[in-house]
Amino acid sequence: MKISICIPQFNRIQFLLKNLQNIAIQTYSDIEVVISDDCSTDETELEINKLRQTYKYQLIYKRNENNLGYDRNLRQSMELSSGMYCFILGNDDSINDASDIAFLVNFLQNNKLPDLGFCNYVEEKDKSIVFERAVTTGILGTGYELALKQCSNFSFVAGLIYKRDVFLKYNTDRFDGSVYVQMYLSCLMIASGCRLFTINKPLVIKDIQVGREIRNSYVDKIARKWMDLRIVDGGLPSVIKVLVSAFEDAGVISQRILYKIFFRIYSTTYPHWLLDYRSHDALPEAFGLVRGLNPNRNGLYIRLKVVNRIRIYSLYIVTTIMGLFIPVKLFTKYKPRIYQWLRKKLRN
Repeated sequence: MKISICIPQFNRIQFLLKNLQNIAIQTYSDIEVVISDDCSTDETELEINKLRQTYKYQLIYKRNENNLGYDRNLRQSMELSSGMYCFILGNDDSINDASDIAFLVNFLQNNKLPDLGFCNYVEEKDKSIVFERAVTTGILGTGYELALKQCSNFSFVAGLIYKRDVFLKYNTDRFDGSVYVQMYLSCLMIASGCRLFTINKPLVIKDIQVGREIRNSYVDKIARKWMDLRIVDGGLPSVIKVLVSAFEDAGVISQRILYKIFFRIYSTTYPHWLLDYRSHDALPEAFGLVRGLNPNRNGLYIRLKVVNRIRIYSLYIVTTIMGLFIPVKLFTKYKPRIYQWLRKKLRN
């Protein structure tokens, strides 16, 4: 069984090269590495053409003539592949252990080749902490209820695994530009009858380190001065839109599902980002998010029944107060536990 490791690439060649070095220690032999380069302006093309002459695995490389954006480039990395399964990595992520792909293949073969799934991950700076988006190794099943419970686990792209022919069946450019196309595709697949699996082993290293080089981060762009205050939404309206569309396109949308999508955003994700911004001394950014996430700004909000609109708006008020006034030291101290609690809550 061939496994395609699919990497949407844009600049930061140093991270990609280290990623490829880690992949090359895999014990499993039938691997190809697919790199879809979204018109990088650094030395990506030169370095990859140099490396492919001696690299352990086949390197499939395509450089786009124009920048296509995250979603299209992600989809293209899988379109270029030829393996039975696509294992997605960011260019600054990698495979954790040398036997991980062999472990994955053994699992897939022993479980009748399920359609899509995800694994846990660690960060290179501290591998002792496992980020547990998967609580078990096994087949979870299918259906819209499962898709709704697991949808947030598809926001982080590294460690998502798709059976290639299933991906091609549902592949679409409808949500290019959303930055969450993988959430749309995954929820659509599961709600339409595809089998979801999870692996609680951390197969992925997130945020690999290259010397003292500092990666670009959202933290570098958030407003810390009141003169920089602006309305922001953290991409959360886009998340709501792609999730609603996934359930609509699967033919299972209902008032209950619509309400649950809004509820999970405003009960967990929204207050978390308020606290996160405050923990980085970016109170103006937090206030910008308060303005940007006012439910009345979202066109889908009107589709809720009146009683559900009242519930969501009340939730918005309560979580805004919590997010702005909970002591930041408590949030910082218990941040890993909060992450675990959020993931558990969103699965229920």
